[in-house]
Amino acid sequence: MATKTLAPGMGTFYKDCEHPQTRWSKCPHEYKIRYRSAAGAQTEEAGFSTQGMAVARLTTIDQEKRAAPRNQRKAERIQKYGAMQFREYATEWKAGQRATSPSPRYAPWNRSWSTPSCPPSAAAG
Repeated sequence: MATKTLAPGMGTFYKDCEHPQTRWSKCPHEYKIRYRSAAGAQTEEAGFSTQGMAVARLTTIDQEKRAAPRNQRKAERIQKYGAMQFREYATEWKAGQRATSPSPRYAPWNRSWSTPSCPPSAAAG
């Protein structure tokens, strides 16, 4: 089984038979295609009677993958916040934040890290 690769990332088409690649145009077997889906899974389709139909299907799949947003969550954020002014976004963001209190790390009773614990005479020596 020999395969023909198109542009990188587009996929391949082939015939799963004993005929050499030079005889594919006269071979009665159908073409198959193999490509990676948008999710990255390897996918195969079969049933293409001509090489042109197989290449056309690979081209269509490649165009769909390129046109689709790479990250659905990013596309949703763009749709929701794309035309929103910053003031509106900041108001919505602030409403969704939890009330924060000062960290215990900065509490007055925990200041031992900022004052030296050794006597002045030892530090001078």
